[in-house]
Amino acid sequence: MEKDYLIQKKPFAALVLFSLPIVVGNLFQQTYTLADSAIVGRYVSQQALAAVGACNALTNIFICVAIGGGIGASVLVSRYFGAREHGKMVTAMYTILLVFLTLSIALGMFGLWQGRRIMVLLRTPEDVLDLAVEYLRIYFAGLPFLFMYNVLQAMFNALGRSRIPLVFLILSSLFNIALD
Repeated sequence: MEKDYLIQKKPFAALVLFSLPIVVGNLFQQTYTLADSAIVGRYVSQQALAAVGACNALTNIFICVAIGGGIGASVLVSRYFGAREHGKMVTAMYTILLVFLTLSIALGMFGLWQGRRIMVLLRTPEDVLDLAVEYLRIYFAGLPFLFMYNVLQAMFNALGRSRIPLVFLILSSLFNIALD
């Protein structure tokens, strides 16, 4: 009841409360990316850091596909949620998750199979090629998790639950940094 009152009487405050976890999540993602780079560059080697950098353009493509797919999914989910068509919403959510899981597994398998060839086509320097391919193998093995997180994040946002993905992002980021 209080949430409905806030939306009706103070839409700017409601927008800020909704978007704040999204902004904090984006900042947190950037922070753990910086932490990864700092740890790899300082404790592994300069070649390892160069290998991660060489993969950056390729990995960004997959991140954009996952984020874009999540945005498209959120449009469908929010439409059914707003229309109170919960049966259609649940069916759409299951379908979206299944499609993106299948897509991410297929893309991950393709990347595992063709990672070296892709990095050669991208003219990765020979001294970092093996490290770049190794990094890509890890990345492509984790691709389903990346896709599922982004699609689920967008669906939670579509339902007005932007804090839930932030909690998962913080926990996974701390786990990532600990593993580094």
